[in-house]
Amino acid sequence: MSSKSTESKNPSIKSGPLSRASRFFYTKSNLVTALLATSVFAGYLVFLLMGQGKAFEVANSSVRSLGTSLGFGQAEILAFLAERSNQQINAYISFNLVWDSLFGLIYGVMYVFWVSLLFKPYSQKFGVLNLLPFGQVVFDWLENFGLATLSKQYLADGTISSTTAQFASTSSTIKWAFSLLVYGVILVGIVIRIVGALKRRSQH
Repeated sequence: MSSKSTESKNPSIKSGPLSRASRFFYTKSNLVTALLATSVFAGYLVFLLMGQGKAFEVANSSVRSLGTSLGFGQAEILAFLAERSNQQINAYISFNLVWDSLFGLIYGVMYVFWVSLLFKPYSQKFGVLNLLPFGQVVFDWLENFGLATLSKQYLADGTISSTTAQFASTSSTIKWAFSLLVYGVILVGIVIRIVGALKRRSQH
C-alpha cells in the first residue's frame, strides 16, 4: 500500500506543515510547559511591554490606545497621532513592529500550549484546533503593520491612508474575534476535561 493511501485512511499521520506543528504542540504540552509559557507571557507583559508603551504615553489623552479597541476609525487614528510628538510616534512604530509583534508570538504560543494540553487526549479527533490561537497572532501582526505604516505616513506628510486605516481596523476586529474563539475553545476544553474526570470517577 502506498504512503499516500495510508495517509488518507489514517489522518493522524498526515505530514503537512500544520499537522506537524499541531502534533509538536500536542506532544510537548503538559502542565509544566503551559505554566512556563504563561510565566513568560506575564513577565514580558509586566517588565518589557508596559515599559515600552510608556514611551508614547500621553497624560489625559483622548485616545490612549488603538490596538486594544474592537476596531477604530480614521478620526481616532488621527487624534491618537496628533497628540504625540515625532519622537513618540517613532517609539510607537518600534512598539508595533518589534515589541508588540513579539508579544503576539508569546501569547500565541501560550494559548496553543493550553489548548493542546486540554485537548491532548482527543488530539486525533480535534486535529489542528490547537493552532487556532495563531490566527489571532497573524491578524495582530497585520494590525501592527497597518498602524506602523499609517504612523510613518503621518510623519512624512501629516495624513493617513483611509484604505490602510480600514485594513488596520478590520485586522483588529478579526484579531479580537479570534481571541473570543480561543477563550471559547479553552472553556469547552475545561468542560470536556471535567466531564471526563467525573465519568471516570463514577466508574470506579
